[in-house]
Amino acid sequence: MELWSAAFGGDCCMALGVFDGVHRGHQRILEALRTQAARHGVKAIAVTFDPHPRAVLAPDQAPPLLMPLEERIRYLRRYGADEVMILSFDRDFANLAPATFLERLLQYPEGRRVHALVVGSGWRFGVRGSGDREFLEREAAHFHYEFTAVEELEYHGAVVSSTAIRKFALAGQLEEAAAMLGRPYALYGTVEAGFQAASHDLGHPTANLKINGGVLPPDGVYAARVFGRPAAVNIGVAPTYRNLNGMRRRVEAHILDWTEDLYGRELEVELLSFLREERTFPNPAELRRQIESDVAEIRRRTQQQEPTP
Repeated sequence: MELWSAAFGGDCCMALGVFDGVHRGHQRILEALRTQAARHGVKAIAVTFDPHPRAVLAPDQAPPLLMPLEERIRYLRRYGADEVMILSFDRDFANLAPATFLERLLQYPEGRRVHALVVGSGWRFGVRGSGDREFLEREAAHFHYEFTAVEELEYHGAVVSSTAIRKFALAGQLEEAAAMLGRPYALYGTVEAGFQAASHDLGHPTANLKINGGVLPPDGVYAARVFGRPAAVNIGVAPTYRNLNGMRRRVEAHILDWTEDLYGRELEVELLSFLREERTFPNPAELRRQIESDVAEIRRRTQQQEPTP
């Protein structure tokens, strides 16, 4: 496990974790990291892991990620990291003893030093999760680093976690998911080719998304935001066009007043609120009238919520 490179020159403080979703609990860790880095006058480095440890240790139980790695890096920087170090997680990595992992993490070249380590209080690492906060506290004096364990954050009696956010999203409880994230719940995906019915029949071209981050809430129409603009998002099987769609579950986003080509672009789609259930219309004209009504309501709702800064 060779960690240091020219990209991470100079002294630093480190925060360690998977950080999937970079939720409010993670943001507290990053805030503690920034405090330590500022006190020591050094860089703040967030250390994360890819792939998700459970994808290696128990592939059949691996959770769907709340965001792709690129977005995780972006949000780690947004909330305070100067640099993000990505450690490749594999079986050999998983079998490292906690002492070996720590020694390699702190094997800085001459002239570099890790002044502080910051983790969540429940974070575990090393073979069979045998490394914990107590281990890191014990080793702090030997390796000459300051150690901070950030206590878990709770929301309405539940620990803020990526697992809890997934459960809220799956149940369609977007306000609860957003409260834990500290920002609107979002889906991430690549725009791919659709069957063009929205453009040809309905006058509302949509971006068909191949989802690569986030879990889908229940089927329906949602008020959303993309690029800071109001958007209508349909999640479901598009039953009015079942002959074209084959009843395959899809995610389609119509960005209001947007005319540029989106094919192949990566989108972050903030889901703000549930609008209505998906249903079958007798003909495209009826569906078009409903969409016009949806668009008017979405404009009203998005005006009530300021875009994420």
